[in-house]
Amino acid sequence: MREAVYNSLMRSSKEQKGQPVFRFPKGWHQETDSPLPKDAIVGKLEGLYRMEQSQWWSLEALRKHQLNQLQELLAHAWHTVPYYRSRLESLGYQPDLQLDDVLWRSLPLLKRADIHNAGDELMSTKIPIDHGGTSTFQTSGSTGEPVKGKGTSLTSAYWDVLTLRDHYWHKRDLSGVLASIRVFSDKKMLPPDGGRSSNWGKATKGLFRTGPAIGLDIMTSVAEQADWLARNNPEYILTYPSNLEALARYCMENTVKLPALREVRTLGEIVTGSLRELCREAWNVGLVDTYSSKEFGYIALQCPEHEHYHVQSESVLVEVLDGEGEPCKPGEIGRLVITSLYNYAMPLIRYEIGDLAEVGSPCSCGRGLPVIKRILGRTRNMLTLPNGEQRWPLVGFSKFREIAPVKQFQFVQTSLQEVLVRLVVERPLLAGEEDGLREIIRESLGHPFDIRFEYMDVIHRGKGGKYEEFISELG
Repeated sequence: MREAVYNSLMRSSKEQKGQPVFRFPKGWHQETDSPLPKDAIVGKLEGLYRMEQSQWWSLEALRKHQLNQLQELLAHAWHTVPYYRSRLESLGYQPDLQLDDVLWRSLPLLKRADIHNAGDELMSTKIPIDHGGTSTFQTSGSTGEPVKGKGTSLTSAYWDVLTLRDHYWHKRDLSGVLASIRVFSDKKMLPPDGGRSSNWGKATKGLFRTGPAIGLDIMTSVAEQADWLARNNPEYILTYPSNLEALARYCMENTVKLPALREVRTLGEIVTGSLRELCREAWNVGLVDTYSSKEFGYIALQCPEHEHYHVQSESVLVEVLDGEGEPCKPGEIGRLVITSLYNYAMPLIRYEIGDLAEVGSPCSCGRGLPVIKRILGRTRNMLTLPNGEQRWPLVGFSKFREIAPVKQFQFVQTSLQEVLVRLVVERPLLAGEEDGLREIIRESLGHPFDIRFEYMDVIHRGKGGKYEEFISELG
């Protein structure tokens, strides 16, 4: 019955526009005895239906939709959020003002320090009833003091629907086994067996029957991870890029086979072209990445036809700004500034999240959702040259193994003249190998830095299980 309702919704306008009618992919079987109320089921299906339409809107139509939503968000913040009432009044803003791009870009950016300093002043005193109850979130704190905040049932629903969109875009077979290797809050995911659930998670639970989801803590050794994967033979793997690289190399070097594997998925760190190639070489599968945060949920999903990302404009407004605060053009790199369109519990308006990204050109897939070509990582970890110029650090790792048996690395800029290189190696390096690495590193960084090596048994992950390849200790 629910499938008939959903396909009826899909036929309502898409056939008229000449676009394909939605059909559930292979392996998408609906629950026959769902614990969810009918309105929750229909709500998720309708949300996915609406997004199947809106992804084809033009940039102009998307922007009009966002400005309408931002108009309501600003009015809500002005009326019910003390922090924004004073901030907006100081700019001469009134809720009856018609919002346009000029007025929007006059609003000051929200910094991490502003959130900490504002405290409860950032919380709404009157959340709309139809947004549901509230829940709390806390970031990992990998970039400093964690950000704590609130969301609503509505923001959670957007997370679920966008998860379904990601599954649908990439035509995943939900009947397969999903293996996650990441940080888990409980102690049930420890080696050698990890943990097991009957469903892939909150987005699908009660809506679609799925195969099992298995989990293993990220702090498990790579050898134990590979053994666990070989024993479970999953169709899908979800983990951090740095862990995926170590896994792929280990499986290649130790002839670990994963015959059922169809796709690897990543989150939380930077994905490189060389990692995508490595996954094809190791397992003959593609890599699909997502860009998300605790504050906003999904920010961008990888295009189903390309390796770049589509901004999830139905849920967030994403700006990529240059050093002067102006929007970047395709091919330019800038700071990511994000606004949640539907978090009325704790509005985050023009929040500079701390990441860099490169703007992409409109996508040939036909979707009007804006394109991010690359997500580069934290602004705080930019390389600083002695003349004060900052740039994104290219470290030349793809050439390391041509010189020496490097298993793991991490760069730390300790001064304007020195870069510390932490290495995990298979054996002690020869002087000539160190010299070769220095030459590659200096060429990649674009300056003859003093390169100092430090050898370690393991380079530990930071808070939240994430791993940073380049760290700047400069203030």
